[in-house]
Amino acid sequence: MKSVDANEVDRLLTIYSAKLGKVNISARGVKKTESKLRYSIEPISYVEMILVKGKNFLILKDAVILDQFLSIKKDLEKIKIARKIADLIDEAIAGEEKDEEVWKLILKTFKSLNAHLLEPKKILKQFEKKLIVVLGYSAEEIRSIKQIY
Repeated sequence: MKSVDANEVDRLLTIYSAKLGKVNISARGVKKTESKLRYSIEPISYVEMILVKGKNFLILKDAVILDQFLSIKKDLEKIKIARKIADLIDEAIAGEEKDEEVWKLILKTFKSLNAHLLEPKKILKQFEKKLIVVLGYSAEEIRSIKQIY
């Protein structure tokens, strides 16, 4: 979802995992040109990771790319939509809490965006509506919140 440089060679990542939910992980040494993990942690990717518990963060030990979503990465509009989706996930989900429905929604949305199934903006709107419902809010509650602002 997002990435922050930790020092000259490390990066801190916020990811959404099927097994853990939203977590922060440390990817040590990934900015080195010889790092085998360097290309496995690109944004907008579906990756299987091996993580170990560290003092402050989970530490990335290995990763295998399952889907790079290349169609998204080749289209500027899709990249913008994918970033908005990632930002929504980051803002809407507070912390480490596994939620299988959220995970399925995220994966389905990125696969749909990658496969040209609908116009990218429609995919974003569908994701927003479904995420609200999956997180336990009703359409009426959302309308009343919009009226406040």
